[in-house]
Amino acid sequence: MRKVKLGIIGTGLAAKNLHLPALQKLKNKFEIVAVCNHTEKKAKEFSKMVGDVPYHLDYKELLKREDVEAVDIALPINLNYNVAKESIKAGKHVFLEKPLAGNMHQAKQLLDMDKKSKTVNMVAENFRYRKVFLKAKDLIEKGKIGKPYAVNWNLYYHVTTDKDYWSTKWRQKHEHPGGFLLDAGVHNVAAIRMILGDFKSGNALIKSVNPKIGTFDTTVFQFELKNGIVGLYNLYFSVNGHWEDKFLIFGDQGSIEINTNVLTLKQEGKKDKTEDLTDGHGYDAEFNDFYNAIVKGTKVDYSFKEAYRDMEIVLGALKSAENKRKVNF
Repeated sequence: MRKVKLGIIGTGLAAKNLHLPALQKLKNKFEIVAVCNHTEKKAKEFSKMVGDVPYHLDYKELLKREDVEAVDIALPINLNYNVAKESIKAGKHVFLEKPLAGNMHQAKQLLDMDKKSKTVNMVAENFRYRKVFLKAKDLIEKGKIGKPYAVNWNLYYHVTTDKDYWSTKWRQKHEHPGGFLLDAGVHNVAAIRMILGDFKSGNALIKSVNPKIGTFDTTVFQFELKNGIVGLYNLYFSVNGHWEDKFLIFGDQGSIEINTNVLTLKQEGKKDKTEDLTDGHGYDAEFNDFYNAIVKGTKVDYSFKEAYRDMEIVLGALKSAENKRKVNF
């Protein structure tokens, strides 16, 4: 089996905790040949973790390497545009951690480059590959809940600035609009679009409860999809004393309830069918998709085009909150 020779740009939490475990499972498909971080200590540490491969402090030096055919970019959001642009120009296949860019103008430029590019370019949106959401899509397509008419997704977290992803300064002092609401919100918009279809219109309310974690940390987004399905999406990051990740899909013949990785099919007069679909959170699957596109010529599921649309929805919702009026997508 041919191995794709991969360079990793950015060796922070996402690379270490999310991407590397997946790549280690797929070591028959990917060979990490070089890594890059602007901090030498972090670059060295990561290099040792992956077999003492060469490391660089400047990503442009990594892009010059002939033995790098593809790059995995896991950087702060505001850096996505420049690094992805230069990677495509260098003829490297691009696997880019979501969201696509730090603003819509940059996202549009990357989208235009992608259309002209001969390389495989995809955004790492693991929700599009998670088993629980793929199962929900399959059940709906098979008519198990009849015709869907409404959705409700509640995500309530208590984020502090002293651990994990929330402790990173670039997230707290973000240069991208929306802060966590964009960073995390694209996940759920991507899943809704994959399962139920595209957005038509919506309006949102936003609030700041804890300014230490960014400009805004709370949003209520009411929307309608193009097929007439209505929905409500609540994303709160400063909830005290409660945690919840519940996604409900209502159809005229039944309902689907998703609690994180557990899916329950509910139909009137029938026993509930519950299935635990815990997996690798989709990271293995998205790298597999990237590999197949490079080696077998298949199309990636989560393209720059899909990533652009998800950003458009999230930032459109935030704009509707700022303007206090409905937005059409």
